Amino acid sequence: MYGSSILCGGCLALALCILSATAAAEQSPVVIQITGLQDVSGDLYLTVYDSEDEWLGDNAVLQRKVDIEDARDGELVTVQIELAAGDFALSIFYDRNDNGKLDTNFLGIPREPVAVSNNARPRFGPPKYEDAIFSIGAESVLQRIDMTNI
Repeated sequence: MYGSSILCGGCLALALCILSATAAAEQSPVVIQITGLQDVSGDLYLTVYDSEDEWLGDNAVLQRKVDIEDARDGELVTVQIELAAGDFALSIFYDRNDNGKLDTNFLGIPREPVAVSNNARPRFGPPKYEDAIFSIGAESVLQRIDMTNI
């Protein structure tokens, strides 16, 4: 009786390991290289979105705080994340005053340097999700992003 329980438990553990390995295999690396930060230190905040409805809002697929010095690679700041296949857009801001949030003026315009994937630029408002979107498949993706307003 106990032998079959141990055997079933072992089968369950093996099945969970296989499922975990399969789920991990479905993720692809996204390498983000950020330029324009060679003369600064502190933190970047990187946020990934997977829908236009959530773009630049509070509901994100992934949020990451990045120490610039730890991620510095010559003149670049390089960050690698893992994402499942799909369409995504990312935003980044440099927390110039180290308060953990993006500071804006009374109109909501950022007072700290910001950038988004594909180097999409604002036109009469924030950059559009459709301009910032990139696709993840089985291959790794490189996003080279220029920070402005440093």
